[in-house]
Amino acid sequence: MKEFKELELRLQNLLAGLDGDLWRKMVNEADPPRFMPDEQGALDMVYRDSKALGGYIPDLMSIMRKNVAGELDAENRQALTGILGHLQLMTRILMMILLLPRYHDHEDLIATFNGYRQTLKFVEEYLTDGARS
Repeated sequence: MKEFKELELRLQNLLAGLDGDLWRKMVNEADPPRFMPDEQGALDMVYRDSKALGGYIPDLMSIMRKNVAGELDAENRQALTGILGHLQLMTRILMMILLLPRYHDHEDLIATFNGYRQTLKFVEEYLTDGARS
C-alpha cells in the first residue's frame, strides 16, 4: 500500500465484517438489563478485533515513512484522520477492559493497549509535524 486512502478502505472493510454473524447474534440477543450475552465471549471477540486492526499498523507506519505529512493531499489527510479515529476508538475500548479488576494485570491485553497508545503517539506527531510544514 502506498496511500492512506487505500489503507482506510481496507480498514473500513475489515471493521464492517468483524466477527460476522457471531457478533450480530450477540447484539441482537442482548436486552439490557434483562439479558446480557456471555461476558467472556464478548471480551474475547473485542481482543481478537483489536489484534485484527493492529495487524495493519505495520502498513500504516510504512505509509507514514514513505510520505511527508505536510505534502499529503486532502483525500489522504482525511483518510489518515479516519484511521486515527479507528485507532483511538480501539484504544479506548481496550482501556475500558483494563479498568475491569480481573484484567488489570492481563499481560497480553496490556501489551496490546500499549502498542495502540504508542501508535497513536506516532500518528499524532506525524500529523502535528505535517501541520507545521
